[in-house]
Amino acid sequence: MNEQKNTKGCNQILTALFLNIFFVFVEVAGGFLTNSFAIFSDALHDAGDCVAIGFAYAMEKFSRKAPDEKYTYGYRRYSLLSAFVTSVLLVLSSVFVFVGGIKSLCNPRQIRSGTMLLTAAFGVAVNGAAVFLTRKGTGLNGKAINIHLLEDVLGWVAILIGSLLIHFFDFDFIDGVLSLCIAVFLMASSVKNICGVFEILLEKTPKRFDVAAYREKLACIEGAEDIHHLHIWSIDDERIAASLHVRAADNTKIEDYCRIKCDVEEISRSFGVEHLTVQVDVVEHYEGSACGA
Repeated sequence: MNEQKNTKGCNQILTALFLNIFFVFVEVAGGFLTNSFAIFSDALHDAGDCVAIGFAYAMEKFSRKAPDEKYTYGYRRYSLLSAFVTSVLLVLSSVFVFVGGIKSLCNPRQIRSGTMLLTAAFGVAVNGAAVFLTRKGTGLNGKAINIHLLEDVLGWVAILIGSLLIHFFDFDFIDGVLSLCIAVFLMASSVKNICGVFEILLEKTPKRFDVAAYREKLACIEGAEDIHHLHIWSIDDERIAASLHVRAADNTKIEDYCRIKCDVEEISRSFGVEHLTVQVDVVEHYEGSACGA
């Protein structure tokens, strides 16, 4: 069942990829016909998205390989490569778009608003279809792809509004303003994605994980005197891992140690922890051991 779901998801991603590749050519043609740098800017953005979707698809397939002796955690972090590469490409493209937007703003070109309006409407429709196809994407790649495509829709909505202003009020300078807005939006979202990738690689605690509540819940376990050496990190922004030591209370019997460990595992699952390492410290050896350091 899961295999069928994954296959269906991959097919939807590929369909979205082909839609975007087709539309890049439409945008380039539309940019020439309308003399709009904003459309050229979004064509560059969509070209970056095509690379992103293709690379994300390849890395997602590769990252599903089972753990082995070389990668005991598995290959899941390879999926982060697509997010990083895509974001870097978009940062570079946003710089190009920003420079072009400044030039367009300083020297406004006459825009063929009618053709621009039709291209924008077509852009909303095509990218909207791609968003619909990838709406149920899971994991870092699936969600990232859907967000990128949603950004495309919003960008084309902005161009659609701009084309209406140009058509009815002859505000040709709006083309440059839209290019700058697209560049700033691209830069902000791309830098945010890059920071997110580095946070995972630096094993920062996932933002969605409430460490204080987790520690408080663990402290309520009968026989647990102290929780220490608690570490929370993410493998790929989807799977959460944790490791911790539990100091048993002085009156805890040996046979209760297994029960304490089971309680820790149950609480951890309720917090979304998928990979857990627990050590219950033996009281009589605690003070003089490395565990108590």
